[in-house]
Amino acid sequence: MSAMGSIQQRNLRYLALVFFLLTASSPAAGVQIRLAGSGSTQCSGRVEIYHNNTWGTVCDDSWDLNDAEVVCRQLGCGGALRTAQSTHFGQGTGQIWLDDVACSGSERSLTECRHRGFGSHDCNHGKDAGVICSESLSKPSISMNPAGEVTWGQDVSITCSISIQVHLDGTFLLQQTSGSFRTTQTSSTNSATFIIPKVNFDNEGSYQCQYQTSVSRRDFSSPLSDSVRLSVTVRLPKPSISMNPAGEVTWGQDVSVTCLISTQHLGGTFLLQQTSGSFRKTQTSRTNSATFIIPKVNFDNEGSYQCQYQTSVSRRDFSSPLSDSVRLSVTVRLQPPSISLTSPNRGSEVTRGDSFVFTCSSSSHYPTGVFFLIFSGSNITDPKPAVNHSASFNFPAAEYEHQGNYSCVYEVTWSTRKYTSPTAAPVSVLIKMPLLPLVSSVAGGGLLLLLLVLVVCLVVRRRRRAKQPETLVQTQLSVRGSNHFEDDEKEEDYVNVDSVCTKGKLKEETGRGEEEESDDDHDYEDAGPNANSIKDTVICSSVKDNREEEQAEEKEEESSDDEDHDYEEVGPDANSIKATVVCFSVNDNREEQAKKEESSDDEDNYVNVTQPFVEENVDIYGENEDLDIY
Repeated sequence: MSAMGSIQQRNLRYLALVFFLLTASSPAAGVQIRLAGSGSTQCSGRVEIYHNNTWGTVCDDSWDLNDAEVVCRQLGCGGALRTAQSTHFGQGTGQIWLDDVACSGSERSLTECRHRGFGSHDCNHGKDAGVICSESLSKPSISMNPAGEVTWGQDVSITCSISIQVHLDGTFLLQQTSGSFRTTQTSSTNSATFIIPKVNFDNEGSYQCQYQTSVSRRDFSSPLSDSVRLSVTVRLPKPSISMNPAGEVTWGQDVSVTCLISTQHLGGTFLLQQTSGSFRKTQTSRTNSATFIIPKVNFDNEGSYQCQYQTSVSRRDFSSPLSDSVRLSVTVRLQPPSISLTSPNRGSEVTRGDSFVFTCSSSSHYPTGVFFLIFSGSNITDPKPAVNHSASFNFPAAEYEHQGNYSCVYEVTWSTRKYTSPTAAPVSVLIKMPLLPLVSSVAGGGLLLLLLVLVVCLVVRRRRRAKQPETLVQTQLSVRGSNHFEDDEKEEDYVNVDSVCTKGKLKEETGRGEEEESDDDHDYEDAGPNANSIKDTVICSSVKDNREEEQAEEKEEESSDDEDHDYEEVGPDANSIKATVVCFSVNDNREEQAKKEESSDDEDNYVNVTQPFVEENVDIYGENEDLDIY
């Protein structure tokens, strides 16, 4: 249609040119005519005529549409649409050739119309006349906002404009070239804007606009504008992404990642993917968000995550941009382990030599881990691998160096990274002595102390006796002797103490005593003049009970084999007589003190009194008799 209009317009111009050539030499043709001025076109502008080799203007006094119709016809620009004042196309210069022009509208030329004559006027260039012919309706321009692809649901505006320099009451037409869409809008200006609200895929296509106007009951239409294409797409916004808990996440903890999008295209699918890994998970949602759960995260889950929204509209798929990324960092937070002591004592005290065991355990359940036992702030000992989240440290025999404070540390190594727990609360171990050796030591110490006291007492006693002179003691406790005399006087109750051995007798018996005494472990030793040259005195006393044995004495005297025996032993086996034999040995060392310093003998300077044995207790029946033994 636009091509046809262009051909017709070109033909009309040719006809106008032929008509101008034919009438230019005729008197009716008058002079040449043109449209000039600012913003003028071939069929609109300030009217100027060529007379007497000079171009001059026409005064607009009595200038109307009939006058404009003759000008438009003469120029071959169709019918007249409007008259124009000089302010529209600007003022001319030079001559003003015509004034008070009055045409009927049927004239072939403007000079054929009635006027005051060439050059006769009472005007100025401020009143220069102009016309707008119908052929001045050029092809409108068209524009769309936003340009290019339009988002589904967005409002679109299309503006049509025409280059007419006068205010017209025309109508703009917007139509879809390949569809049924058609809308009009009247405008008093040279443009109109059409709004297509919330476009969808039905609004896609090419659009053109046209300007239409009516002058003197005649309709005029501009050519169709160029076309603009409306393309509809679904532009999904970038989703937002959040992670809970944020920041570092503890190994084995559950993590939730939420994707959220602001769109009216619901019912789509959310995609969560690891930017540098193989993790990829989708979830369909009827709302504008979806939450992904990553259970029991480990170090393989570390990395950055992004989400995307995908949907289908009118059988076409659309995807949102990728969201910003969130970083998932996994760490190991170890709780302090617990430590316990197991020993036979069931407490912090351990008996020396007993075995005891420390058990370290942790509530942190990791696949691999080791325990370290720390002793009194020293360096960490050899690790023990965790078995069922615990480890035991055995001490087979407790020693004093094991006494102190013990604590545990739990360590996990994962992906070349080590994580160490805080130190466990310390447990004290006190090593004590066994009970039996302790009692034995105390008893032994007590006995040793008692023996020491006895030795001191004996030493003191002997030193006191060493100070007394050598004395031959013979005490007779009874009026009747049993050795070499008889007493005619008979007593029923008496005690006889005889001198068994004296110093003189001792010297004679020295040789015989050496032969008889061959045992070094005898309770005492008789020493003679040849025994270290020590003066000794042995005193033996026999205390007898003679009340029942008066007749038996004679038989004892007759049965005695040695009449010259120095002393008689009386014991339980000797005629069944109750007796007690007490022997004392008194050593006088006062003369030998000087010799002891030179001699190698280690004997001390003291009086040694040895009491070999006491067979029975002395039975004394005399009430007023005293028994004194020195």
